[in-house]
Amino acid sequence: MSVKAVLRFVTHRIGRHPDSEVTVTARCLNPDCAWEVSPTADLAQADVDCMAHKGLTGHAIFARTFEDIAVVVPVEQDSAPGR
Repeated sequence: MSVKAVLRFVTHRIGRHPDSEVTVTARCLNPDCAWEVSPTADLAQADVDCMAHKGLTGHAIFARTFEDIAVVVPVEQDSAPGR
């Protein structure tokens, strides 16, 4: 059995999946603190929560992680003759 494949260069792009949203988590980096923000799409509220934690504890350094769902799709090519 013989298998043949045609390989060609196809330009792709990556972006956020249209049915997804960005989520954020945050955690306090004070060594004695286990405080964290659970994953949420409300980015502004996550910031407020971090600022409130700072106000209550004095802890000012946080690790924030932003996550989205990405999709890779081919870029539409010009369909002009000869291409």
